[in-house]
Amino acid sequence: MKRISTIVCALLFGCSLFFGCDKVEGPYYEVLTNEDVSVNFPDIDPSTVYRKMLIEEFTGHRCTNCPAGHQILDNLHQQYGDTLVAVGIHYGTLAKPVGSTFSYDFRTEAGTRIGDAFSIEAIPAAIVNRNDKQGGWPREQWANVLRDIDRTQVPVALQLINEYNAGSKTLKANVKLTMLKDYANTLRIVVYVLEDGIVKPQKDGSEDILDYTHNHVLRAALTDPFGYPLRGSVGDWHAGDTDTYAVSIDLSNTDWVPENCSVVAFLYDALSEDVLQVETAKVVGE
Repeated sequence: MKRISTIVCALLFGCSLFFGCDKVEGPYYEVLTNEDVSVNFPDIDPSTVYRKMLIEEFTGHRCTNCPAGHQILDNLHQQYGDTLVAVGIHYGTLAKPVGSTFSYDFRTEAGTRIGDAFSIEAIPAAIVNRNDKQGGWPREQWANVLRDIDRTQVPVALQLINEYNAGSKTLKANVKLTMLKDYANTLRIVVYVLEDGIVKPQKDGSEDILDYTHNHVLRAALTDPFGYPLRGSVGDWHAGDTDTYAVSIDLSNTDWVPENCSVVAFLYDALSEDVLQVETAKVVGE
C-alpha cells in the first residue's frame, strides 16, 4: 500500500518564514493519503437518500458579533436537522491569538485558503454549498439562502465510515460514492475533521466569555480544501458507478478530544463548484 506523508505544520512554518503570512500555531498532525479502503459499505437504497446542504461559517474568538451568528446556526440546525452540515472556520484578524485571554489558535491553513479564496472580510459570514458569491453571506441571509436551495435532485449518495485506533490515536476516514443518476462533469472529494465542545474564551459584545463552548470547529482538512479529483479527473459518470477514497490522520500530537470529533466529507462538481452531497460521522461512538 502506497502512503504519502504530509507534515502540515511544517508547510505553515515555511509560509510564515518566506512569505510573511501569519503563522498558524500547531497542533502538529500528520495526514496519510492514498490509503486503501478497509471497510465494507452497506448497500444503498436510493429511495432513502436525500440531498444534504453544507454551510461553512467564518468566525473568530475576538469577533463581538459572532456568538449571534452561532445562535442563528444553532436555530437552523434545529430546523433542518441532519440535512444541514455546518463547519466553523476561524478566519481573519479577529481569529488571531492576542494576549493571555485569547491565546488559543483555532485557525487552520485550510480555513485560511478558503477564506482568502472567497474574499471573506466582515465576519460572521458564511458560504453555502461552495457555489457562492465573493465575501460570503451575512448572518441575516443564511436562512434565506438555505431555503432557496433546490434539493429535489439527488444525483449521488455518499457513505462515510470512520475507524479510530485509540492506541495509536490514528483516525481513518473511508468514503464511498454511488451515482444515482448519470452525471457528465468531473467530481472532487473534500474531507474535514471537526471538533465540538471546545471550551475557550469568546468575545460577545463588550463581554469576554471565558468558558464559551465552540462547536463544529474545523481542525484539519484531510484533502486539499478544494478537493481531491476522483477517477483521475475523468467525468462522464453513469447511474450505478461507484468510487471509494480513504485518508488517515495521526492525532497523537494534538489536544483534540476524539470523542468530540467528527469527519465531514463532501462531493462537489469541479466545473460548477456546487456541492452535490455531504455526509458526516462521529469519530468515536457511532
